[in-house]
Amino acid sequence: MNQFISCFAAGVLIVFSSVFATASEGPLPLPQGGYKVYSRIQFVDLTTQHPVRDKALGDTLEVSFKSQLDQLYRLHNPSVRNLQFVERVPQESCDLRITGTYTLRAFGNRGMHATVMVENLRSGETQSFEAAGDAFETTEILAQDVFHEFQKTRFPTQARVSGRSLTLLFKGSIYRPTATKMYDLYKQSLIACEMRGGRVSTEKELIAVATLGDYGGGVSVGHNGVYTDYWSVESGRVYVAPWSQSTSATSLNPTEQLNYLCVR
Repeated sequence: MNQFISCFAAGVLIVFSSVFATASEGPLPLPQGGYKVYSRIQFVDLTTQHPVRDKALGDTLEVSFKSQLDQLYRLHNPSVRNLQFVERVPQESCDLRITGTYTLRAFGNRGMHATVMVENLRSGETQSFEAAGDAFETTEILAQDVFHEFQKTRFPTQARVSGRSLTLLFKGSIYRPTATKMYDLYKQSLIACEMRGGRVSTEKELIAVATLGDYGGGVSVGHNGVYTDYWSVESGRVYVAPWSQSTSATSLNPTEQLNYLCVR
């Protein structure tokens, strides 16, 4: 599990090689080749003591969660599936176990609050996720959060942009305090990257890395919900998506947040 894996993305501008095995974010370091996950997920009802209903609803939540997770893998089609459920294998032979709880809520017949806990069976480390809504909404949100956590780009990682090696150090966001000017946010992004031993990306680097997306070893650039996506780039400019162009930071009004990619 300590061997190095290289994943290559076809294209003129960029070739990606992962260092997932040596660097990670969060409490669950990612092993080489991803995790084997114990196939059963037991959702326990914390509201009542009705075992027949508990088992039926718990089984429904398990099937729905796995189905939502599978749909995300089919949609994004990452080169390595970092969460792989395995059948007919004892729990002790797996890397992770996922367990869940739910509490029925008063705001609707199907309303609930649910959590899933991902436990590393080797180290005992855990990571928890929660959501609320009806059964489908809840498992959909939980699957999205778990997928994102285990498939997102983990920094630092290496890329080749226009024939040269580039280290992607960190992706961050600066949220705007009241009346803060865009150029002040831009200066903060420069300082943040400098403190990490790097610099903000150029516009060309950002566009190249964006071809990989969050689940291919890069970052996703584009619409962020209802807000326009703003990114610091070199030379005092801000790349604005979906306009697909950059403009001077001094010419822009304040935005809710300014993203930046630190590279070296």
